[in-house]
Amino acid sequence: MKLLKTILISTIVCMCVTQNCFAQDTDTSVPKNFISLDPFLPIFGTYQLLYERGIGKNISAAVSLGYKGSSGLFEVANVDFDRFESNTLNFNGYKVVPEFRWYFQKSKMGFNGLYAGAYFKYQDASADLGGQYTSRDAIDSNILIDARLQSVVFGFQLGYKWQLQSGFFIDLIFAGPGFSSNTITLTEITPVPEAFYDDLSESLQDIGIIDFIDPDFRVNGNQKTKITLPAWRYGIKIGYAF
Repeated sequence: MKLLKTILISTIVCMCVTQNCFAQDTDTSVPKNFISLDPFLPIFGTYQLLYERGIGKNISAAVSLGYKGSSGLFEVANVDFDRFESNTLNFNGYKVVPEFRWYFQKSKMGFNGLYAGAYFKYQDASADLGGQYTSRDAIDSNILIDARLQSVVFGFQLGYKWQLQSGFFIDLIFAGPGFSSNTITLTEITPVPEAFYDDLSESLQDIGIIDFIDPDFRVNGNQKTKITLPAWRYGIKIGYAF
């Protein structure tokens, strides 16, 4: 939570300072405040709200806050591999996404149309990982682990904003390549056999991209495991300008 507060305060201060720097250049005849949400995320148990503010002729700053309370309609029922069958896995947590945008069209048209920008994302989510594990020696063990995933993402984005009637708009991000630094922390609630982590690491490496980036990748219990992966951002939002 301390990191979240730091990110929010830094973003707000940056928005205020930049707004003052560009105040004389901003066209006051167009809306500069935008509030939007993703109408599809609640299906996945996530709720996210974005506030965007115009700070120059073609430049805006924004910050979005998201909370994930469940898996929604699509339960993640497995982190399964050959000898492990997991219970339903429900991650919950929050994320904050500051971003800057530059709109390509002339300033008199307002903050809409094609834009490019950069974004930063911090995400913190946790879940109970539990299930039945059978070792190669045919020994059964009940697995119960507190799993936590913390991600820091940097990237660029390309999108388009359509201005509708009565101040409403649609905001589409269709390209958002970046990279993420991820920290996985598995804390054992009950003792877990070491062979479980060997099999779990091997299963994750079979995904392909992890093995390509880090051939020696291994998940360990009661300590942090770090890995850097490519990231991609996309989405659609509906909002109101004022």
